[in-house]
Amino acid sequence: MSDLHALDELLCGDDEEYERLDLFLEADELIGQLQPADVPALLALWQTRSPCWQQRYTQASSNIDGAVLRALLAGLLQIKATPFGVFELMARLPPVADHSALSDALLDYAEQAWHAHQERQRQIQISCWSCGLSGRLLKRLGFSAWKDAGL
Repeated sequence: MSDLHALDELLCGDDEEYERLDLFLEADELIGQLQPADVPALLALWQTRSPCWQQRYTQASSNIDGAVLRALLAGLLQIKATPFGVFELMARLPPVADHSALSDALLDYAEQAWHAHQERQRQIQISCWSCGLSGRLLKRLGFSAWKDAGL
């Protein structure tokens, strides 16, 4: 059984059993074993699985490989109907943003979400701060500090 298939079965499991047996530890280990070649299949699963599955994935991804994380985020940015995952996974990126296409795409996404989802502005701010995009987002939004943005 592939790591991705085993992970999918684990994340689809019963809520009570998942929590009682601390299966997030096993999920974290499986996520850490995923390779960039697994990302297309992971993105296909992401689109068909429940928000609970997606939340379990993001919560258990502390050992996610950097290349897998970047590929997954790039793929999620292409899926317009995915309301969950991008901001949650951004926190897994290194705390210093680079000037890559992915950082620029995440910044675009954050700016659009800032205007479209006022109720998520705190989450957007925290996610951008954790991966080093905070200052760049502030500049795009025309604020000199988060206090000016109401946060």
